[in-house]
Amino acid sequence: QIPDLFGPKRLSQGWQVNTIVTAQSGRPIPLVCSCDTSGTSFPTPSNGHQRPNLVAGQPNINSNWESSPDIVGYLNGNAFSQPPDGTFGDLGRDAIYGPHFWNLDFAITKNTAISERLNLQLRAEFFNIFNHPNFALPGFSITPGSNDVITQTPDQAQTNPGLGGGGPRVIQLAAKLTF
Repeated sequence: QIPDLFGPKRLSQGWQVNTIVTAQSGRPIPLVCSCDTSGTSFPTPSNGHQRPNLVAGQPNINSNWESSPDIVGYLNGNAFSQPPDGTFGDLGRDAIYGPHFWNLDFAITKNTAISERLNLQLRAEFFNIFNHPNFALPGFSITPGSNDVITQTPDQAQTNPGLGGGGPRVIQLAAKLTF
């Protein structure tokens, strides 16, 4: 029997759609000032890990950072100050969160039996299908001259570039014969 490669069943059957949606709130930013204003020398005098003070009336995050994240810093440097000598900073732990992460991967597959023992699978896969930008955390220091500009996606910041980590849209096409 000759297989019917173009009949109505061949076109309407064997379709499969897959999606992976990832939506996460931002990770906490452990802000520090490179100072030892408390005089505790903890953990060592040279790498002060003390929290800064919050400046009243200042927003913590720049409102226009997403328009140009490689130029405008994420954090508002005017919202934080170095604590006075002999004191600890008043910024609470995990008080400020980084950018959120949102990603949608999509795949469509067509499985077709060509003969009793021969099958064809065609796939189109779209990673970050809407090309939504996702950003890594900014720098953790409020030291004057430090830059909190975000220039990396989460996968690059963790030295793990690859699919699904916030990079640009990737389209992958595949064909597979099984027999």
